[in-house]
Amino acid sequence: MLFKLFVTKDSAYKGPREGETALMKFWKYFRFASPSFALALGAPLFFLGGEAIFYYGTFLAALAFFGDYFFGEDTEIWAGSYKYTQIFPLMEVAAVLSNSFLVILFAWQLGYPQTDLFGIGAIVQSLTGFDVGAALAANTTLSYVGGFGFATAGGVINGVVLGHNMTHRTFDAKSVWIGRLGEAFSLFTYFSIRHPFGHHNLIGTPADPSWAHRGESFYAFRIRSVPGQYKMTWNLEKQRLEKMDLPVWHYSNQALQGWAVEALVLAMFFYTGGIAGVGLMVLIGLLSHTGLELANYIEHQGLCRVPSEPFQYRHAWDDAHRMTYWAVWGISRHSHHHSDAQVEEPELNFYGNTDKAMSTPYGYLVSFILVLFPNVWNKIMIPRYMEWDEKYATPAERKLAAYENIYSGLPELVDAGMKYLRELEETENEKVAA
Repeated sequence: MLFKLFVTKDSAYKGPREGETALMKFWKYFRFASPSFALALGAPLFFLGGEAIFYYGTFLAALAFFGDYFFGEDTEIWAGSYKYTQIFPLMEVAAVLSNSFLVILFAWQLGYPQTDLFGIGAIVQSLTGFDVGAALAANTTLSYVGGFGFATAGGVINGVVLGHNMTHRTFDAKSVWIGRLGEAFSLFTYFSIRHPFGHHNLIGTPADPSWAHRGESFYAFRIRSVPGQYKMTWNLEKQRLEKMDLPVWHYSNQALQGWAVEALVLAMFFYTGGIAGVGLMVLIGLLSHTGLELANYIEHQGLCRVPSEPFQYRHAWDDAHRMTYWAVWGISRHSHHHSDAQVEEPELNFYGNTDKAMSTPYGYLVSFILVLFPNVWNKIMIPRYMEWDEKYATPAERKLAAYENIYSGLPELVDAGMKYLRELEETENEKVAA
């Protein structure tokens, strides 16, 4: 009966893989939940006190970034290999709840023992007999840095990954509702509106504020993108409500509903940590938004689409690095996701490095570091842009890309863009002369 709580699109199961052991079958499903599970293992450290929470968090961060570089790639086709696809929504719910609890625990940590949020400390002490107050007397600044790190990681995964996946199931209200609840713990609820109904329709065009131009630094993109996405969210809700003959300030406004829940989260932090607590929760939200913008930046940067033409695989940078693949529940196979947003993420196919699409040079986590250094990132991407123009772009897209090259201000791209426009002009003049 649990499997019927959530709806997923049908998948044709092809049977077990040859030589697939019980452990391999387990990992095939569990790998996507493993980052949230690893974070959940840190929850008891909030009560044990001391600096263990900081060192465990540092270990997980190092494992994630070094694993993204050293664990290789997974380009296998997994569609049809899952017999129980309904497990994925249930795993996502469990992960949303555990990640949200990490944010709550950080709020509790800020106030305890003066304020025992939801009686968490008293409950733990009554169930275990463990003297929580005495243990937390050993806390240092690093203890709170560790708690903040776990809350931020939980918020980022809730907003950027799980919230994304669950709110994409627009055909299942329960999934969308739980996804939005998880997003509230990273001040991220606008994403459930702007992303499926805005980004997916406009990607690869200047109309999408979350599309990065060639040569545009991440810092400039970050400043431009987020306000544009909030504005788009409001306009999308306004248009939806107008079709229902309702005013924009109606209680049915989903943007307002989400922001109201976010206000409750901020109130929780004010209750335990005062203005400083609110500031820390806002910082968690800012870092979560930055995580999304880092992903937006690398997933489509510089790939041009004619607005009147449908999305094709070539309009996204695919990625197959294992650690990224596990951490983002398969969404790094981005070309397929944008081609069919209702396919469950673990069943997405990888099209990078084929005649259909190109791939990112590094996994998401490593790329997130590289884009912070614009000169380094541009050096990596310039030859990839030029390869896309030559091998993947249609003539109309290549003309758009030529202007992107010129406006980038990067000499090598400017020269390539000017050269292509000259060639195009010469071709058109020859046609006129003929």
